Order: sequence, then structure tokens, then C-alpha cells
Amino acid sequence: MSQIFLMDKGERVTIFNDRGEPLAERVPLESLSPYRNRAMREILHTLKRTAVIDINKLENSLKKGSVGNTMAIGAECRILGREVDLPIMEHINSIADRVHEMLRVSDDDDTRVEILDSLLIVQIPSIVVATGTGYTQAHLLPATALAYAIIEEFDLGIFDGVDMIKAALLGRYPQTIDPSGGAVSTLISFPTKVEGAAVGYRTLSVNTIVALTGRRTFDAVALSSILEHAAAFESGAAMGPYRRFHLLGMAYQGFNAENMVYELVRDHGKGTVIDIIEDVVHRALNDGVIKVERRLPSGYEIYTPVDASLWNAYASAGLLAATIQNAGASRSAQGAPSAMQFYSDLLAMATSLPGVDFGRAFGTATLFEWLTHNSYGGGEVGIFSGEHVVTKGSKGFVIPCAAAAMCLDAGTQMYMPEVTSKNMFKLREVLPVFKDPLSRIAEAANEYGG
Repeated sequence: MSQIFLMDKGERVTIFNDRGEPLAERVPLESLSPYRNRAMREILHTLKRTAVIDINKLENSLKKGSVGNTMAIGAECRILGREVDLPIMEHINSIADRVHEMLRVSDDDDTRVEILDSLLIVQIPSIVVATGTGYTQAHLLPATALAYAIIEEFDLGIFDGVDMIKAALLGRYPQTIDPSGGAVSTLISFPTKVEGAAVGYRTLSVNTIVALTGRRTFDAVALSSILEHAAAFESGAAMGPYRRFHLLGMAYQGFNAENMVYELVRDHGKGTVIDIIEDVVHRALNDGVIKVERRLPSGYEIYTPVDASLWNAYASAGLLAATIQNAGASRSAQGAPSAMQFYSDLLAMATSLPGVDFGRAFGTATLFEWLTHNSYGGGEVGIFSGEHVVTKGSKGFVIPCAAAAMCLDAGTQMYMPEVTSKNMFKLREVLPVFKDPLSRIAEAANEYGG
């Protein structure tokens, strides 16, 4: 059985865009590894060194004396008599220069401090990221530098509210397990808030991914696929024979390898999930990915994989196509978990083969469906992340589908990207790595093995 997982160094794929046009032709599968692909590494590195500071929130928190909240809504601690009224926005240029000066290690390093409307976008130097043990520096260093910059800018003394500045930036931390509630945020969740190791890249919410990619469906799929599979590489889930399993899954579902997702949606956009399943099985048979093992007296055919990893890649492309078909027809993301659930169930019944991610996508979709709109109505598709207890079961194959569905949603959700992740739309303006990620990945793949 292990033979059907093994990596073939000569294996190549062609990546297509969302118009069915080739972006990278016959590139080595290995060129799509996060260890080999320059564009992927740039995206992942950006996540680990970027902080977003909401200056309006900081200024208003200080002015009202409302700091240290521990819940999402209505839990601010308003401390009467401790208000600090500072015109931070009026001095933002000078403050930004001070922050930059404190953070930089050398004159020619890649420290960045950008003013974007009322946001301060801070990227700590790469040498600092490399020196640290983790990515908490992206949260703590900009917050500390900004606190010192404000103190210096306004010549504040120990009794002038400097303690309130810390609370407005970092909330109650370290009294709480993470610095939530403050004006500083990072793209990756603070590690003490995350359940388990090596899942940091999976902490971006679906809505954040959608916002960072400007609601472009295939770009959101590509970015979420990078994050999900990079976490698999980091955790050891992509070790040994499963390296090829994850690379093929990422290529076919995440990067539209061989134009499969595009063609499935194009050919069956007005059809049903069954049409997509029949097409996937037909392709797999014709391409020698699966074969009929035996035929029962009833006429039912039991299939067996010739190449289990490639079968998973084909099936995962179909899973995404089925989700796009459903969300695109209704212009609503709400049915995405159900589409994933029933695609997986019907595919298994049609072939007797394990579904996407050896059935884990099916199990994940079942719980996802229940928690988004069945027995429990407190969650919506866009607010989940790959690290969430509901969606963490399948490593790599469910979140890209959810991201695609939210891109196609026409405003039916209460928690839209424009509500939960509005600042991420702005972030694209100063962080070009999130623009056209699919094209960038294809270009880097060409560089590696063109």
C-alpha cells in the first residue's frame, strides 16, 4: 500500500487560473512545497512579522478610560478618573518614526511602519523573527515600541496614565492568557490562545482570508490551502509518504491543477452534486487513478485506488467544485457545510472508496453543518478557522471550500468579512503578497523548476 503514496521526483502538474488559463505548465510537484516555493515562504513570513494597530481604538479607549475587556462584546472595564486624552492621530507621523527607530536593528533592514488611514501597520525585522523562539514578537514588540513612542512624544511621567496606555494596547495581558481586547492585533492568533502545537497558520478566520484576497474565489482558496498545508508540514502530518498526499491535495484543490476545479464548475454549474461526483469518478477511471476491483451480483462496482494520494486530490477538487456550485447557485455560504457533507457521503457510496482526507473531511463537514445552521445557530461559516475545534479534524481540505463559499456570498450572513475583518481589506494595500497569491505561487513554481 505504501507504494501508492511514494514521492516521484519527476511528477509534474500544470496550474490554471480562475479563467481556465495556464499559469505554470508542467512544474515539478515539489515546487509547490512551502520549503521550495518562494511565494509561499513570503506569505508565511509576512504572517509571522506583521502587526495591525488600530489608532482610533487606542485613542478612544484612553479617552474613555475603557480598557482590559475580556469578552468580545460589552466587557470593557471603564475606570472613571483614569481617562487619558491624547491626540495620537494628530501626532501619528512623528510617533510612527519613533516606533520605526526603536524596532529596527540596522539601517538597511526590512523594518516597516506604515500609516494606513487610522491603522498603523508594523512589520518587525526578519532578523528579529529568525532570532526569536516563536511569533509572539510580532505582537509584543510593536506594542511596547508604540507605548514608549507615545510616552516620549507627549513627555508623560509615571503618574500621567502610562499604565493605561499598556492596558489599551495589550488588554489585561498577562492576567489573561492572551493580549486580546487591546488595539494591537496580529494575523496569527497569540500562541497561548491556540489549542495544540503547530497550528498557528490555521488560526486565520475564513473571513480574514476572504478579506486579504479581496473576495476573489480562487485566490482565497489558494491562500487558505497554503496556510492549511503549511501547518501540516509544520506539525509532521506531511511527513514521509504523506508529503505527496498533501502536495497533490494542495495542487488540485488549492491551485486548480490540470484545470480540474474550473472544468467541474464550468460543466456542472447548473447541475447537481451527483453530476460532479460522476465526473470525478469518470476522470479517475480514465486516468488510471482508480480501477474496478470487483462487481457485485447487483451490478454495484467496488473500486480500489491505483494511486490513493492522487485519488484524494481528485476527490478534494470535486469537494471544492461542489461547494462552489452550491454557494454560487444560492449566492449564500450557508449551505457550504451541507454541500461538503453530502458530496462526501455520496462519493463514498458511489465508489466504496474513502472520501477526502480519508473520511476526515466528511466528519468535519458533519459537525460544521450542525454548528453553523442546524441544532446550534451561534456560528456562521466565515467566523471559523482551521484551528477551531469544529473544523480542525481535516487538515487542509475543508477551510478552502468555506473560503470559496464566503467569497460567493452576496450578503446573507450576519458576520460578513466586511464586519469581522474590515481592516484586512485595507491591509492588502500595503502587503502585496496577498494580492494574486495564485499567480505568485505559479510564478515561483516556474522559477524553481521551469
